[in-house]
Amino acid sequence: MATLLTIRDEIKNFYSKYDKFISPVIKFLLALVMFWSILHLTGYHATLNRMMVILLLSIVCAFVSEGITLAFGGIYACAQLFSASLEIAITFVLVFIIMYCVYIRFFPKTSWIIMFMPFMFIIKFQYFMPILAGMLVGVSGVMSAAFGCIFFYFLKFASDYMALSATSVEEELVEGYKYMFQSLVEDKNLILTLIVFAVVIVLTNIIYRLSFDFSWYAAIVAGGLLEIILFLVGNFAFDASVSLIGVLFGSIIAILVAVAVQFFIGVVDYARVENTQFEDDEYYYYVKAVPKVTMGKQKKAVRTISSGSSSVLDEDTINGATR
Repeated sequence: MATLLTIRDEIKNFYSKYDKFISPVIKFLLALVMFWSILHLTGYHATLNRMMVILLLSIVCAFVSEGITLAFGGIYACAQLFSASLEIAITFVLVFIIMYCVYIRFFPKTSWIIMFMPFMFIIKFQYFMPILAGMLVGVSGVMSAAFGCIFFYFLKFASDYMALSATSVEEELVEGYKYMFQSLVEDKNLILTLIVFAVVIVLTNIIYRLSFDFSWYAAIVAGGLLEIILFLVGNFAFDASVSLIGVLFGSIIAILVAVAVQFFIGVVDYARVENTQFEDDEYYYYVKAVPKVTMGKQKKAVRTISSGSSSVLDEDTINGATR
């Protein structure tokens, strides 16, 4: 445990020291994952499919805000769709504009959920996102998770439509709109996923914010178990076709990964909890203080021997003066 704490502290200290260099790298990787996910779900334009294009876009996104990065992702997806189907692209523009305006107005700091969600669906690890959103974002993550799911399912439905479409151009303009909107509104897997993710985010955040011992880990486990139960019940109630084996294993792995994330966020020592009470002219205050667990810099004694005397000096000396 001490070794893990030391490694964690060293990583956090390294990030704090080189934040101005590490942050652009992280933003670059986040953008790269987003663009690759869109390419994986579309890939209709030969020029836009080139890795060089994705790399250049990701480099630009490394130096802009997350909101602008999300806008670039929408433009890239729109360009891919326009090269394949005009009506599908127009439908996407309408949906994305509504989504982006709601996001940028009310949830400007949760774009990473929307950007990462398609990638999580692709690698079959989407069950991790509501637990993480409940831990880090809270209730505002409900809408962002919903937008991320809709983003993924729209591109998936668009791909299905491209594969199935064999009608004339005049009929496509009508059938394309009808197919996309009906798919989004009537797809039982999407509806079930939106409901389950919303409930898991809210419950995880409520438990996560409570003050009882190990509430953080209780929230993670409760969120994962609730996810399994709701998908199990919802599969029969909605007559959906969500893979229950995927839900089971995905939720268990999500719990383990979330615990690891929490370890890097913070570790506390519940054995040294202090409860204090104080007051002012208007209120009484009851405070529960839980100390953080950190690995402080270890001190080592160094014995110096001279001809006249010997003394013990602390290794951490400043300008030759002992403390």
